[in-house]
Amino acid sequence: MSFIPPDALSTIQLVSGLVASAKNAVDLAKLSSNRDLQAAVSELLIGVMDVKVHVIELDEEVRDLKAQLARREEIEGPDAKFGYFHFKSKPDEPLCPKCYQSVPSKIANMGPRQQLGNWVVRACPVCGFSHRERMGSLSDSQSPTW
Repeated sequence: MSFIPPDALSTIQLVSGLVASAKNAVDLAKLSSNRDLQAAVSELLIGVMDVKVHVIELDEEVRDLKAQLARREEIEGPDAKFGYFHFKSKPDEPLCPKCYQSVPSKIANMGPRQQLGNWVVRACPVCGFSHRERMGSLSDSQSPTW
């Protein structure tokens, strides 16, 4: 069962009412011997049904966008130190800023801290973006610094 927002529901109800009226007009036109009237009313019904399909597609897109917006409200960032984003509930699990800011936005956690030479770095397993967090040994940087 899908949830349809009240504003979309009224639009869908309006279009459904138009479809019913157009079907009624088709039935009345069938009783007429005027072929031009029958063709025009049939075209009207087809047009109204196309509009109904488009309204339903738009409603689905609106619901998807609202879900994306709700997900974005759960995310904070970028932090001043490293530019990472993170879920408010998981501040120690940074998200890849490159993936998150891409279009379309992707949610990808940065990999664990790794020692590369004199640097401690994190890399994104999805896009390969890497960020040097600090110079020093991994043991100096085990706890988050943001």
